[in-house]
Amino acid sequence: MSYKKMLPLVLAALLLWTVPASAAPETTLKVAVGDPEDSEMGVVGHAFKKYVEEKTGGKVEVQCFYGGSLGDESEAFRNVQKGTLPLAMGGIANLVPFEKKLGLLTLPYLFANIDEVVAGTNGAPAELLNKYATKAGFRILTWTYTDFRYISNSKRPITKMADMQGLKFRVPQSAVLIAAYKAFGGSPTPISWAETFTALQQGLVDGQCYGYITFLACKFNEVQKYITEVHYTYQLQPMILSQRAFRKMSPEMQTLITDAGRDAQEYCLAFQLVEGVRARQRLIESGVQIDQLEDEADWRSAAISQVWPEMETFVGGRAAINAFLSAIGKKPWK
Repeated sequence: MSYKKMLPLVLAALLLWTVPASAAPETTLKVAVGDPEDSEMGVVGHAFKKYVEEKTGGKVEVQCFYGGSLGDESEAFRNVQKGTLPLAMGGIANLVPFEKKLGLLTLPYLFANIDEVVAGTNGAPAELLNKYATKAGFRILTWTYTDFRYISNSKRPITKMADMQGLKFRVPQSAVLIAAYKAFGGSPTPISWAETFTALQQGLVDGQCYGYITFLACKFNEVQKYITEVHYTYQLQPMILSQRAFRKMSPEMQTLITDAGRDAQEYCLAFQLVEGVRARQRLIESGVQIDQLEDEADWRSAAISQVWPEMETFVGGRAAINAFLSAIGKKPWK
């Protein structure tokens, strides 16, 4: 579904933003969430909680712990895989160590626009990704849409690749993103998400990359004054459920949880389409300068010619990449 076609759904979704009161719960599901509550992850958390508690009449309570309060994202994902935590939500790069084929979603310029992102996280492509996930001990309930990872920094506007030279950027512990930043001419430094604001504030790095809503929620505009709308990667943040927890559920509960995840994903997309635009405007009003690239074709060329071959094995091989490209209706990578 295109961006414009989603807009009527957005207004309806925003009007339904309530979480009902519930009876004393018989079961509690804890969800570790990496980002703050007023981010896209918070939207997913609230929508998922609302759906589950309404459909179970309050018998199942969903407790969301935001801002990494149950540990960093890698730790949370590990606990889900082990079955000591039922659910967790975090960045896709932090899930790759548990199933490398999911890393293909981090390949730069895999998606050209939001319509391709949506197509790649629903239907047959989503089923393919979940096939990889379940082999690793978890299943993907929701894809959280958090926009393209626009590049920000505190030093100067970036309008062409040459402007990346000499700048240090915080990146997650992602081999693909590290390789991408090197190909673009920047200096990538892996730093945990919880330490990112402090690293920017203290000048350990000059910039980072994220979408507008979470950029604003994390108050990065207090330490970053330039953003460039580069479309090299779309930040997808999965909410995963432990396979061990899933197997213990009744068939009815398995269906309900799966439906709740799908509902939260649709809600998040609607939220992103409207609130991303509003967050962008608020950032401009706060004094952040937003620039466009003059040479994005060169960025894409560098990504496909340098990063893809270098990271081919790391993300599961060419066969896995082409299987996903085929699922989303794209030509194979040769």
